[in-house]
Formats: sequence, structure tokens, C-alpha cells
Amino acid sequence: MSSPTLPASVLKLRAALALAVCGCLAAPAHAADYGFTDLGTAGGPYSSANAINNANQTTGINSLGTPSEDQGWVLSRWNGATLNLISDPGRFNGGWAINSAGTIAGGSSRAFVGYIHAAVWNGNTRTDLNDLGGATDPNDRRWSIATGINDAGQVIGTSVTADESATKAVSWNNSVNPTVLATLGGASSEGNGINNAGQAVGSSYLDGDEFRHAAVWNLNNAGVADLGTLGGSESNALAINNAGQIVGWSDLTGDAEHHAALWSAGSAIDLGTLGGLESRALAINDGGAIVGWSNLADGSQRAALWSGGSAIDLNSLLEPSVAAAGWILTEATGINSQGWIVGNAKNSLLGITEGHAYLLAPTAVPLPGAVWLFGSVLAGFAGAARRKPANV
Repeated sequence: MSSPTLPASVLKLRAALALAVCGCLAAPAHAADYGFTDLGTAGGPYSSANAINNANQTTGINSLGTPSEDQGWVLSRWNGATLNLISDPGRFNGGWAINSAGTIAGGSSRAFVGYIHAAVWNGNTRTDLNDLGGATDPNDRRWSIATGINDAGQVIGTSVTADESATKAVSWNNSVNPTVLATLGGASSEGNGINNAGQAVGSSYLDGDEFRHAAVWNLNNAGVADLGTLGGSESNALAINNAGQIVGWSDLTGDAEHHAALWSAGSAIDLGTLGGLESRALAINDGGAIVGWSNLADGSQRAALWSGGSAIDLNSLLEPSVAAAGWILTEATGINSQGWIVGNAKNSLLGITEGHAYLLAPTAVPLPGAVWLFGSVLAGFAGAARRKPANV
């Protein structure tokens, strides 16, 4: 079903994106016009965009009620800027990932505040996925979540074990029954993303269960590999593209900072910040463009794009009229191969403190398909490349 007319204000911004070439020499910048759209809500105080596919379909969560009263949340699919609410009486549902066919992976609960169990949606039809105790009913006290889905229908996520002693990265391979993925020696792990080759990413605790590292699994042979860190104790892999490039975050040496990280061609690369101590890369498209968030020097959080070896504050690319209207993009959660970006924003002038989903759509000039050309030329990027999740 469709929502009432969205309170969407479409404004333009210009982004200068550098296309890196072999030898890490930057080519001339390419200007790209964007339309900024506030994707609005289903009446409540917030909405959240979590992923976008190459058909420009976005999934996430939308709140019901009034701008001052949250009365629950509902699974959402935006086609471009058009909101479609997937009604499911008696359930509270959310989407975390969407494949090219529009199939959504996420979670379902029977309570406004309650346990979530993994599910997928084909169109408006929900299929519940078993957790590691064999349950699908969110009234069960164990929880599970589906956070990634590829075009073959393979689903990745996390489930609490039957005895509730640990969490495990699991896959649902076109089945409602989960397969436990190997850990890096510890008891617990989590699954976050998957590509079309059946490579899944997340994190796993090491022996001793004190620290966790970013991990990649090959669902075709059940193998697992430790991606290492940027010198610190922990890391987490949050997304992987079809070229096998992985993004997430890692602690730096001393663990006082954690930065967005890229794992490519066997190396871990520090993507840096916008001046603060923390950043996180949340998504990467097949051309290698990366989005996420970073803290500024004052500790505030801003949506970030990594282009040509630099972190860019997406807010700095907005037309003055967008910023003047009060919009602050706090994170970018998805980017597709056409360069469409989704994420979440706040607006203190409008009283939007819990966040609205937004869409940035290229208009005049398409976003370059490959913002970076990754490979061995980046092995020495950011000083030194090191091997090594973050809490999602």
C-alpha cells in the first residue's frame, strides 16, 4: 500500500568525485548533480533507510503514529522516492537488505519492544526463518536477524544459539533452516553482508572470546578467514561488493580510535575520518564507491563518502538552501551502482530529532561508476596497509 503524499523537498547539490587511475593518480573531478529528498515517515517521528538496490529500491523501517508519538514500526520499500508500506497486522517488521529482485531480508517482532526473528519478504509476503533453536515465532525469547541477501536468494545474518549461550553467524541458503558458519576460535560471531559469489562478511571472536576480528566466509566451501585489523584489537566487516572488496571498521593501534576500513587485494586500508576519532564504512558499490559516517573534530556525526582517497562530508556538498532548511545528513547507509545514496538525516528546525530517511539521486551528470580503481596500487595507501567488527 502507498502512504499519503510524502513531505519531500527535492533540492540540488553538487558533488565533485575524483576517479582514481592506476598509480593512484587522480583524474579530473567529475561534477554530479543530486536531488535531495526527505523520504518522510508513515506518520510517526522517524524513518530509517538501510539499503538500496540497483533498481533504486530502498528498504528500511518507518514509524507509525504522529510526529510526537511513536505507535510502532512497519517494513518499508521505497521505489525511488515513493513509499510503499508492507502491511502485516500484528507484526512489527523492518528491512535490512534488498537484492536486485526486490526481495527484502530483515526481522519481524510481535511486540513494539520485543524479540526480533529473521524473515524475508517476496513482494508483500513474509517468510519466517528458523533460528538456531528451530523457532520462528518472535514470542520465543531467542532472537535472530537477517542482514544480507544476494541475487541467488542466499541470506546471511545472526542467531542466538538454542541454549542462549552465544550468537552465531548463520546463512539461510534458500531454506528456512540456518547453517552455522565457522568462527575464528571464539564462541560468538555475527553475519552482516553477502555478495553474489556467496562470500559473506561479519565478525567473529578469537580464542578466549576477548576480541573479535572482521571475518569473511565462503559459503561454497564453508571456509572462514580472519581479515585482521589496522593495528588495534578489534574490527568488523559490514559489507562486501561483487568484486570482493570489503568495508567496515577497525581499531587503530592503542584502541583509542576506530576508523572506517577497506579490505582489498589482501590488504587493510585506513579510510580516515572527517577530523574526529571515529568513522565507519557501511556500504560499497560494485564500482568501489564507499559511504558511511564519520565524526568531526567536535565529535558530531556526519554522513561520509570516500572518494579518490579522501573522506568527504556529504553535507559540504549540499546546496546552501538545503543546509539553511536545517537538514544534517548523519549517515549514509547504502549506495548503488548508479550512485544513488540513501541514509538518515536530522533537522532541528523541523523538530526531526530521531531521523528521517533520505535519498540522494544523481540528476544532470551520473556518478562515476568507479570512484576508485582498487587493487595492488592501494597496498601502500594511508601510510601502511595492515591486516584485522564493529558493533553494528
